Amino acid sequence: MLSYRVRKSLVWYLFLLPTYLLFALFLVYPTIQTFWLSFYREVNTVQEFAGLYQYTRLIANQVFQRAILNTVVLGVAFLVVVLPLSLVLASLLNNLRRGSNFFKMIYFLPQITSTVAVALVFGYVFQPNWGLINGALRLLGVQDLPLWLADPRYSLTGSRAAVTILAVWVALGYYMLIFLAGLQAIPTDSYDAAVVDGAGPLQSWWYITLPGLRPTFVFLILTGTIDAMSRFSDLWTLGGPGGTPARSLQTVVMFMYQTAFEAYDFNLSSAVAVVLFFIVLGLTLINFRVFLGQEFGGAEREAAA
Repeated sequence: MLSYRVRKSLVWYLFLLPTYLLFALFLVYPTIQTFWLSFYREVNTVQEFAGLYQYTRLIANQVFQRAILNTVVLGVAFLVVVLPLSLVLASLLNNLRRGSNFFKMIYFLPQITSTVAVALVFGYVFQPNWGLINGALRLLGVQDLPLWLADPRYSLTGSRAAVTILAVWVALGYYMLIFLAGLQAIPTDSYDAAVVDGAGPLQSWWYITLPGLRPTFVFLILTGTIDAMSRFSDLWTLGGPGGTPARSLQTVVMFMYQTAFEAYDFNLSSAVAVVLFFIVLGLTLINFRVFLGQEFGGAEREAAA
């Protein structure tokens, strides 16, 4: 017989049972199925065990290698631009006495706008003939106007720069608000004590602000890395599943989509998903080790002492 305490708790677990069932149906089962499919291949409509065959195909696939390179380049470019820019804006907003809510709303507005709608608008902005960017360049006297998303000659620079500008514009307000919350969480007494000790603004920023923002940096780098590795809808809208021009915009997720729903090679697509899972897991562990390892190590040494 179950005890009264167990029977009483069992009632609440029954209320959670629908959530657990949906979680298992739409997340756990597809994940297990993806891992299973990656070790098989279809022969005459029959799935046969193939070991690492799909993974060897990926290693030799130059399109997949290009997709990984594009994903890394676009992700690094996005983080390198958005992190310092949002930190500067958050610092300015933190010192603003009036009108801060208005600027928060203006900068955060792109975050709640449809990604597809934003990508379509940016597609018109970067039109080579009558787009806003080339129109401004034409007024400045620039003769050789870039074709941005249309000419393969600019696939390594123009198209990637265009989609990086798009990503930064969308995410800037969100990153700014997170940094602003981190800045406001730093005790003002630390800055007052630094002034008493003769520290200048630069020293206070280096020894107080940056260490105080370490958890914020970790959170934004982790989420930014995951978002960069799973980037799809805006790039698909601008360049299609092939990531034109010259596959310069095709990410790993777009390659996975093209492999599954255009080539109908679900085994290879599942292998791509597994590889992407372990890449994101590895980057997450590295970020934790690099940015939080020293902090946790110091806490353990203090506890041992």
